[in-house]
Amino acid sequence: MRIAANRPGAFLGPLAGVLDRLLGTGSRLRRAIRGYALAGRFAARGDNFAFDPDGVYTCHTIEVGRNVDLGHRPILMAARSRIRIGDNVMFGPEVTIRGGNHRIDQVGLPMIAVRKPPGDDTQDRGVTIGDDVWVGTRAVILHGVTIGRGAVIGAGAVVTRSVPPYAVAAGNPARVIRLRWPVETIRAHERQLYPADRRLTDAELAGLADLPVPGPRQAAQTKSLTTGVQAR
Repeated sequence: MRIAANRPGAFLGPLAGVLDRLLGTGSRLRRAIRGYALAGRFAARGDNFAFDPDGVYTCHTIEVGRNVDLGHRPILMAARSRIRIGDNVMFGPEVTIRGGNHRIDQVGLPMIAVRKPPGDDTQDRGVTIGDDVWVGTRAVILHGVTIGRGAVIGAGAVVTRSVPPYAVAAGNPARVIRLRWPVETIRAHERQLYPADRRLTDAELAGLADLPVPGPRQAAQTKSLTTGVQAR
């Protein structure tokens, strides 16, 4: 519906304001009721979990950690697989995560009529998102993907392959642009946030060594973090 930009009359303006407030109150009440109804349906959820009641969720297949915000109107769907989200994760608006897939290899049947056997690991893989991940606006994450701890997914990215820890990935299809920090800074960051038994191992850190790192100016901004915990 298109609204004309003409100035409302003396009566219509105040009436429209009252109606807007009444409708807004009704909408907030509806969202609150729906939120309470949905919250208990998630397979698992930690403390301080925020989600939009107007999003789309296959709740019984979604596990969410502590201090997670799923953003505005996300779509999280996994009929036969699992979507697992760690702690301290934030989404931008309208993120889509899709566990599972459709078969396109069946001769003699339209794709909508093809049925998959339960537990089909080739088609029904889930999605795992590690701790401390930021997923940007309207990013799409497809089945079988693991987003490593501390990673950043750019707005509008289409993620079809797993993303290493502390990597920044963007594009369609998404590719790793660089690490957030050099490996030694990542090591220092891990020492500040995680106990020894939860930190990335030396082998896992070594696996990041060949990825691009931030330029000199970006690296200088994190130098104090590295030097501040060297002795720990």
